[in-house]
Amino acid sequence: MFFFLLSIITLFIAAYLFWFIRFKKKPEHELPIVVYHKIGDSFEWGITRQKIRQFEQQIRYLKENGYQSVKAEEIFLKKRYQDTKRLLITFDDGYESTYSFAFPILQRYGFSACIFLITGYVGKYNEWDVNWGKKFRHLTWSQIKEMSKHGFSFGSHTVNHPDLTKLEKRYVEYELKRSREELEDVLAKKVDFVSFPFGKYNRMVEELAQNIGYRKAFTICSSSNDDDSNSFVLERKGMYLFDSPLTLRIKLNGGPFFWIEDLKGRIINTFANGTTLVKKPNYDEMNFAEFKIPNQKQT
Repeated sequence: MFFFLLSIITLFIAAYLFWFIRFKKKPEHELPIVVYHKIGDSFEWGITRQKIRQFEQQIRYLKENGYQSVKAEEIFLKKRYQDTKRLLITFDDGYESTYSFAFPILQRYGFSACIFLITGYVGKYNEWDVNWGKKFRHLTWSQIKEMSKHGFSFGSHTVNHPDLTKLEKRYVEYELKRSREELEDVLAKKVDFVSFPFGKYNRMVEELAQNIGYRKAFTICSSSNDDDSNSFVLERKGMYLFDSPLTLRIKLNGGPFFWIEDLKGRIINTFANGTTLVKKPNYDEMNFAEFKIPNQKQT
């Protein structure tokens, strides 16, 4: 028993030291940002989902503790958030469950969100993902328009949800530019934000996104402990099947157990990247002649 406890303590300390050396850093921005994926009670093997009651408990916690959700555009405001409880709620992938379950709950408590859409799968099932016997439908354009009318904002999550770091430059350009154009076309609004699939990006991806006209990009877990307070790419904290109002509070406010939550999120995100080993878009029949990068960055 003694050696078992010693092994657990040693592993715990080693995990903390790894996180401290590799990932500990100052906050990237004063406004906390969280990201959800699926909401629903249907069973699946993945853990990037939340049950309906679980999600509502967290939103109720935010309401009861004086939090307010902000629009994504407020990232650019020159104000400080230390004296106010504010956060940005985001959703990746644009699943229909966002409309069916998250949308009414958020409205009930007076919150809004920014939803990042995979434009090539609007109204379709998630064939881009590894499905273990069950598929999930994405939002339709009519649902997206309805949510937009109620103050929800939308951003790009590319056309096909690929790992952009593994694509040729022209394909990255297509994924970033085509998705933005389609969103602006349908919503008749400027689209300033992009969420990189799997949270993965490199210098080429970042520069292309800026050149195409995005004002900010979002990831899930950054890959280093650099202080990127003025970065084009903003980090978010993922909310998963194992999360509760307590872990949400830790992710928002920090504290002695923050490192556990941060490391947990990074491990989950690493496993989610396994999709890229199986699912890859087929660009063979696509025509890229119409897609050109602007010579200068748009502001």
